[in-house]
Amino acid sequence: MTEAEQNNPQARPLPLTSADLPGGLWSKTHIFRHGQCDPAGIVYTPKFFDVFNQVVEAWFCERLGIDYYEIIGPRRTGLGYASVGATFFSPCMMGDEIDVFVTVAAIGSKSYQLQLHALKDGSEALRGNLTTVTTCLKEHRAIGIPEDIKAALAAYAELSN
Repeated sequence: MTEAEQNNPQARPLPLTSADLPGGLWSKTHIFRHGQCDPAGIVYTPKFFDVFNQVVEAWFCERLGIDYYEIIGPRRTGLGYASVGATFFSPCMMGDEIDVFVTVAAIGSKSYQLQLHALKDGSEALRGNLTTVTTCLKEHRAIGIPEDIKAALAAYAELSN
């Protein structure tokens, strides 16, 4: 968040550049394909959320060292979104390559917030905000964030600030 955004929370966010992001952030590259775009070659809005989810899954496995599929499968812990949103700064087109950087915005007792920065050519094309609630998939109710996940989130947040 820029200083102007902190001083005026109602202001539209400004796009960041790679130089604005803290060091130590993990990122994943994605290239938009034909099937993700409308006839004009512009990426469909819902496709961004699919990409964000893929990035989060990869981030868990590759950076946090926690098998995302183990959490949902054998551990029966849900990682569902309570809130998602995005701010779009510039369109993405068929063939565009973006680098999506993950930041931990907040860690609560049963939920955590991630911010994803999708940069195209070094400038932020869009920013995603995801609030994830951990749930028991047997009882379908919110539960405390499992300790291994909470510790990994906190360690990543510490290293990337």
